Amino acid sequence: MLIPTREQCLSLLEQVRMPLHIQRHSLRVAQIASYLGCLLNQNGNRLNLPLLEAAALLHDLGKERSFRTGERHEYVGAAMLQEMGYHALAPIVQEHVSMDAERIDGPITESILVNYADKRVKHDEIVSIEERFRDLVERYAKTEAHRTLMGQKLELYRILEKKIFVHLTVSPADVGSASLPLGTCFKIGSEDYDRQKINGGTFGWGKIG
Repeated sequence: MLIPTREQCLSLLEQVRMPLHIQRHSLRVAQIASYLGCLLNQNGNRLNLPLLEAAALLHDLGKERSFRTGERHEYVGAAMLQEMGYHALAPIVQEHVSMDAERIDGPITESILVNYADKRVKHDEIVSIEERFRDLVERYAKTEAHRTLMGQKLELYRILEKKIFVHLTVSPADVGSASLPLGTCFKIGSEDYDRQKINGGTFGWGKIG
């Protein structure tokens, strides 16, 4: 299984000229997904943490192109990763936008966590799923039918959230703390991402922006 390193992921975001605010968003999503993946593994799950982090960092890889072409960014990003040979990442990226009851009934996978983590980040701020969906409704729901559909999707994510956290010692609110203790999980210092320069900006696990 070919998985890009953290440095390769960040380099890819630069290569596609990803807007800075989306880079910040992607780092936050990776922070949440990796943190939860670590805790779940400590609780008996067998998630591939490098795969999880890479997919979270690259989940919006297709957005810059989609802004120009009108294509759906999840499919664009998945196709790009397939072309690069990152076949394990492609389906996770393709599945990060939508959710259905059948997936929620299944096991907690890397795909599920990236999807959930994405729904916890508004721009580059960690928020509740309720606040994230309020923002999505305000920006994208143009009709009453669409607003109703978004409300139904929010209920699905509430169910998913309960499933993720039911056996953990942290709550969804704990994920919104200013600094998540990733060093314990990954045996890395909190300054690791601080060393990564993205378009002249410096970002850390616990301080982005």
